[in-house]
Amino acid sequence: MGGASPVTRRASGTAMIAFSSVLFAGMAVLVRTLRGEIAAGQLVVMRMAIGLAGMGLLLAALRRRPAIPRMVPWAARGVLGGVAVYCYFFAIEELGVGPATLLNYASPCYAALFAVLFLRERPSAHLWGGLLLATAGAFVVAWSTAAPDRPFALGLGAWAGMASAMLGGAAITTIKSLREDTDAPTVFLSFSIFGLLVSIPMGLADWRALEHGALLRALAVAVLALLAQLLYTHAMAFVSTAAGAATTQLVPVLTWAMAVSLLGEELGPVTLLGSIACVAGVVWGVTHGSAGDESERASGGMRGS
Repeated sequence: MGGASPVTRRASGTAMIAFSSVLFAGMAVLVRTLRGEIAAGQLVVMRMAIGLAGMGLLLAALRRRPAIPRMVPWAARGVLGGVAVYCYFFAIEELGVGPATLLNYASPCYAALFAVLFLRERPSAHLWGGLLLATAGAFVVAWSTAAPDRPFALGLGAWAGMASAMLGGAAITTIKSLREDTDAPTVFLSFSIFGLLVSIPMGLADWRALEHGALLRALAVAVLALLAQLLYTHAMAFVSTAAGAATTQLVPVLTWAMAVSLLGEELGPVTLLGSIACVAGVVWGVTHGSAGDESERASGGMRGS
């Protein structure tokens, strides 16, 4: 796309992110189909291991050695992202793919908030309004998953889903900091290495022998995650951070559609209302959240989880 016009580059980048959203949604649905056959920790180990192998092959093909100028934030990116993925997969097991994905994809608003706190980005009223709306919507979705006889007692799945969003937002903020002096493959390598390290103890705690069909679906989860992540990474060179984050809100929408049509999950009116509020809050917050967002280009930026 080197000779393409800015409009063409933005359109192509947006299309690639939209396609990566389809892959991320498909990955989430596959995770749900594995409930009871594989524990979340084991699945995260497989995802990270295949991601690490893929990144090793990519770096070898590019004949590039990772350059790590700042070890602490580089390691933090992987640890935060790895724990966020575990919380997300656990939430899918407990809540279903629709609610868990909706809660997880509130992460861009938290990233915007953390960027204000730690990267000294300038906030706006839109950021605070979007964050409040997204958080309120997420709590409504979480509340809708509670047992009818205990409406104010949220389960571990709901807490895990909300934790995955906050941890993912922190990971995105770390990525934005790293991208000042670190190339995208090196940043993603941290996600694979440290994500694998933090997930191994959780995976070994409940490691299970897999039937052939479950093994294939688990491998498909890992491959879809790797392809979606790399495609999203490449596309973010052509769109603004805000536009990319807003486009990724296709993921919870597509995931809900797949969950309802393929898995028979229900989408009640309260959950639907909370979902609309959460997605609208994220889109509003990230597209108007800080001064200069629309002109910013996160070349090689990546989702936190």
